[in-house]
Amino acid sequence: MGISYIKSISQHASLGLWHITESWPTLKDMADLPESALHPLDDKRNDKRKQEWLACRVLLKEMLPAAALIAYDTNRKPHIEGDKHQISMSHSGDYVSVYIHDSEPVGVDLQLMKPSISKGSDYFLNALEQQWVNVDNNLLLHLIWCAKEAVFKYAGDADLDLKKHIITNPFASNQNGKIQVSILKENTRNSVMVQFETFNNYVLAWTI
Repeated sequence: MGISYIKSISQHASLGLWHITESWPTLKDMADLPESALHPLDDKRNDKRKQEWLACRVLLKEMLPAAALIAYDTNRKPHIEGDKHQISMSHSGDYVSVYIHDSEPVGVDLQLMKPSISKGSDYFLNALEQQWVNVDNNLLLHLIWCAKEAVFKYAGDADLDLKKHIITNPFASNQNGKIQVSILKENTRNSVMVQFETFNNYVLAWTI
């Protein structure tokens, strides 16, 4: 099916969503990457992982006016080689998402909702959040998880802990809306707004 949408988030940022229906060899042809950039495919353990990796790059190709190669820094944060654009990527189920800003950090997370997330809620909910979060609300838990992952990617700090350092403030668990998220680490506080939406059985969240 390909592009579900590419939409403008602001004058400087765009968000893309791709529905994977193509085989990985088809996506490989669509990505049109040099052989030197395809080596990571050898490490992908199955066809689905290859599809996800390639679909992100095909979507990125559709979102930028010129060919781009993705590299990673020491914190595994992606960037475009030789370009000032900031990017974030996510994949889950049959979809991938790519988020691009002209110059500022961004973060995006996509999740196919599963009924078992409540079993691991203690992994990412801290004591303050546990006071207001209903762990029986599956949508709410996925929204919090996605928001925290999006902010984690935005921050680009591999030492951040989702439970200790990234805290969501109470919000309404609706189909779309905004969440205020705080990054608390080493006596510093940074507030980040996250937009979210749901579609089918998926949750998508991105920093704004």
